[in-house]
Amino acid sequence: MRTFAALALLAQVCQLALAIESAPYDLVNSAETYEERVYPAQKWVTTSHLSISHHEATNDVMFRKLFNYIDGQNDAAMKIDMTAPVTTLVIPGEGPNCENNFTMSFYVPAAHQDNPPTPTNPDVYIEERPELHVFSRRFHGFANDEDWIVNAAQLHDDLVAAGEEGVDFQTYYTAGYDSPYVIIGRNNEVWFMKNDMN
Repeated sequence: MRTFAALALLAQVCQLALAIESAPYDLVNSAETYEERVYPAQKWVTTSHLSISHHEATNDVMFRKLFNYIDGQNDAAMKIDMTAPVTTLVIPGEGPNCENNFTMSFYVPAAHQDNPPTPTNPDVYIEERPELHVFSRRFHGFANDEDWIVNAAQLHDDLVAAGEEGVDFQTYYTAGYDSPYVIIGRNNEVWFMKNDMN
């Protein structure tokens, strides 16, 4: 048991030592099961894919394209630091066996926000994401398709029960914070966007 505890502590120390830059946000409100946040307008590097499976779209297709961009497949042949979270906008299909539209993005580090290198892959582009007002629910572990859906449904129910108004329940974001090599203390989130009430 002591060996396991020591390994868990070592893994957490290594994770902190390898901390990566995260997209900035302002915390508006913190409830028991969710947070309300505002992300300022920022640049993200982005790609999209149609698929029935979140896992297939994100792990096998889109992540590789975005990773190649930060690994030097850009007009400056520049390596760019990995950031967090990796967000995926999910626009559900019209039926149970229809393809969903998945749009995955990496936050462009602050050092490159003013002038990010242009992707050389035509499927990848720099997104000027406007200010994003979200409700976020966190959960842990290696997330599969069902985990994303269950946590989005729970966030929906919590927001409805709390009487939150102006929430867009037609689409949602998934957000992952850890590399595949992180085994312990993995963090995932689902986000619903709040519509501009002005």
